[in-house]
Amino acid sequence: MIDRYFSFIIGILVLALLIPTVAEACPSCKTMDDPIVQGFKWSILFLMAMPYIVSGLIGGGVFYVYYRTHRTDNRKPPSNVKGV
Repeated sequence: MIDRYFSFIIGILVLALLIPTVAEACPSCKTMDDPIVQGFKWSILFLMAMPYIVSGLIGGGVFYVYYRTHRTDNRKPPSNVKGV
């Protein structure tokens, strides 16, 4: 049963790859010189990059605050130690 299901899925994938109109992502990918298509492309890239940029900024801020608080040694020596 599993082999039959697996072979059916592989057959559908091969058929989809052999028919070029099915394999195209969207109709605007045919005309890449159009300014609207270029705008769509850049907007998609920015939307995909934004979560990484935001998490990087938050992580960088946390690291910076942690580094600044532990950069200087603000601890005083124990008061019961004499002559050191």
